[in-house]
Amino acid sequence: MVAYLVDPTTRYGHGVLGDAIEAGGFVVERDGQRLLFRLGPDAVFEDRRVRLADLDGDGQPEAILVKAYLDRGAALAVYRIGRHAIEPLAEGPAIGQRNRWLNPVGVADFVGSGQAMLAAVVTPHLAGSLRLYRLAGRALVEVSRIDGFTNHRLGERDLDLAQIGDLDGDGTPEIVIPSLSRQDLAAIGFKGGRAVVLRKAPVTQRVARFLVLRGPRATIETDTGERLDVMIGRD
Repeated sequence: MVAYLVDPTTRYGHGVLGDAIEAGGFVVERDGQRLLFRLGPDAVFEDRRVRLADLDGDGQPEAILVKAYLDRGAALAVYRIGRHAIEPLAEGPAIGQRNRWLNPVGVADFVGSGQAMLAAVVTPHLAGSLRLYRLAGRALVEVSRIDGFTNHRLGERDLDLAQIGDLDGDGTPEIVIPSLSRQDLAAIGFKGGRAVVLRKAPVTQRVARFLVLRGPRATIETDTGERLDVMIGRD
């Protein structure tokens, strides 16, 4: 299965990802079949990729994207990939204001419940609110949040300033993410459904890129181009 964005459009003009061109639709290719989903004129996909992950536990991936309404800003949107068509499955609440964006972190069983959940940072250049969502019918319901973190630099095309990994080997993943100032790396856990900072490590320069996460060791690149290894796991 391959999925990608199509139908470039300038009808939004926010430019959070470095230009004013967003996508009006996306395509999924599977077994020689090409499925197309197009948005109406009131929204765009303010994103750079289509994420494929199984959120509803049926063993088949859904498509997850950032959908931005022209008048209400961004929302998380999940689409079911059927045999012959792509259909909307669930959507989170829009931020509520034009030119307000969010950036997904990824999908994992963050609380150890056996249910995959979706993590995202709402307004990563303003409040930096890291939030966890579960799929409930046709809605994405917020489970937990913690403010003061970012997974994107304004105007950058890189969406991956945070990483998911099991830092302590207990089988439940954590999120390693810069603080809003990008001068610290934090390990965030969600055990018990509540977001907790497990550890925070200062960085000598501001985090510019997250290169790799191997166990408790994160390798990052700073604004000055320096490559640093940061120990972020528990003592």
